[in-house]
Amino acid sequence: MEIYFRKFELIEECIKKLSEIKRENPSLDKYRNSWKDKDAAERNIQKAVEAFIDIGKMLIAEKKLKEPGSNREVFLILEENGLFPANFIALIDKMIGMGNIIVHSYDRIDDAIVYGVLRKNLNDIKKLTQELKKICLSKKT
Repeated sequence: MEIYFRKFELIEECIKKLSEIKRENPSLDKYRNSWKDKDAAERNIQKAVEAFIDIGKMLIAEKKLKEPGSNREVFLILEENGLFPANFIALIDKMIGMGNIIVHSYDRIDDAIVYGVLRKNLNDIKKLTQELKKICLSKKT
């Protein structure tokens, strides 16, 4: 269980940093002009996404479910097995897509999209974190 807590601590630290970047950048122009904030936002989104994926893969391994063919499939497998709520699939799918862009298409990152995540999606990410915590805590029953 401790490995889950470490992952959740990492996610919560990323959310805290992203919230601070959001506060310090009230406009897209200000965000675009701060390479430090842009780099920090991208890295913290990437770390949070990777931690979510790790948690999902650990749940799959513990439950001995079928091996996912991709990171996106991780949460579909969990949802199919009643371990992940369907209403969070679209959000996690967008997050994984954003993580893929940050890692693999780093030369084409759209600042407006990353800034949009900061402005509009941090509460959704917090809700997803709480939902995954509930799932991890209840899985031991």
